[in-house]
Amino acid sequence: MPQEDYSKLLQTIMALSLEQKMTLLSVLEESLQDNMPNPPKITVSTIEELNQKLDEGLEDINSGNVIPAEVVNQRLHEKYGI
Repeated sequence: MPQEDYSKLLQTIMALSLEQKMTLLSVLEESLQDNMPNPPKITVSTIEELNQKLDEGLEDINSGNVIPAEVVNQRLHEKYGI
């Protein structure tokens, strides 16, 4: 979204009544929850298990099993305009 369009949209939102803003907030919150993946749940019972999980995560990073920052930034820009 071009900055000019964003500024106009922001002005329009700021001119809404409190009730309209709350409705918009609710709609936005719902749309974000629908699109946000849930991270996998990790359950550990001991410090050793926790350390093992942390080591596994670091191994993934070291082996390149990551999403490059450029890709993350592009996705954020496309989805949220940031």
